[in-house]
Amino acid sequence: MTAPVAEAPPRSAECTLAQRPGYKGLHRDCRQTKDIPLPHASGILLQRRCGCTCHPWARRAS
Repeated sequence: MTAPVAEAPPRSAECTLAQRPGYKGLHRDCRQTKDIPLPHASGILLQRRCGCTCHPWARRAS
């Protein structure tokens, strides 16, 4: 049996657009740098942090 693969959080709008030619510099403008919890809720996120590999927390150890 294989272990389930954890999905990376989705990319922010800036990092998604930065994948296109001519927009690479938009990675610097990404503001989704941390998880934002829903106020007064336990374990529910209002916004997840960006899952783009340009960010140090999204890079996997080789």
